[in-house]
Amino acid sequence: WYVGFSGGVDSSALLHLICLWRRAHPGAPELTAIHINHGMQSMADEWQVHCEWVCKMLQVPLLARRVAVDPGGQGSEAAAREARYAAFEQQLQAGEVLFLGHHLDDQVETFFLRLLRGAGVHGLAAIPRQRKLGEGQLVRPLLSLTREQLQDYTSGHGLACIEDPSNTDTAMDRNFLRAELMPLLASRWPGYRRTVARASEHMAGTASAL
Repeated sequence: WYVGFSGGVDSSALLHLICLWRRAHPGAPELTAIHINHGMQSMADEWQVHCEWVCKMLQVPLLARRVAVDPGGQGSEAAAREARYAAFEQQLQAGEVLFLGHHLDDQVETFFLRLLRGAGVHGLAAIPRQRKLGEGQLVRPLLSLTREQLQDYTSGHGLACIEDPSNTDTAMDRNFLRAELMPLLASRWPGYRRTVARASEHMAGTASAL
């Protein structure tokens, strides 16, 4: 098993949860964390050191991979994601599993981003809970939990987490949705995350049938 570990709230909660689960299940597969250093922020190397320190405390081996990000015409965020997943795919062998910390808010944001780009059924299925990645499998066990729940978890367990300053840059579409649109929707429809996620699941079912 592998866990994609950026040091942020989501991946910190995921890594901690899996470590607790493995302690209660001694026969579980070996666990290794993977940290991708994109080199895009001035503190990127410090974030890697933080991840190394956390993994040492949790007694989990860490693989640190430095990737080259070429924005080209797709933008830095998309290029970073492409480089990150390429590194993950290169690491995974047959029968191996990579866990990632995507949550319910990520799912809803992805749905709206794709809707605004005119996506079809497959695009509006948004983030799958599980899919093939290279020779292995990618699994996202936190998709039913909100960002706030994960923040409460890390705070409750005293976990130190990294906050990427680019997350507040509303020039990025996802950050604009998160900071401007989502709070407005929540003020009118408090349960919108669940209903949007349900719509996305309907799309996934339709995409599968097609």
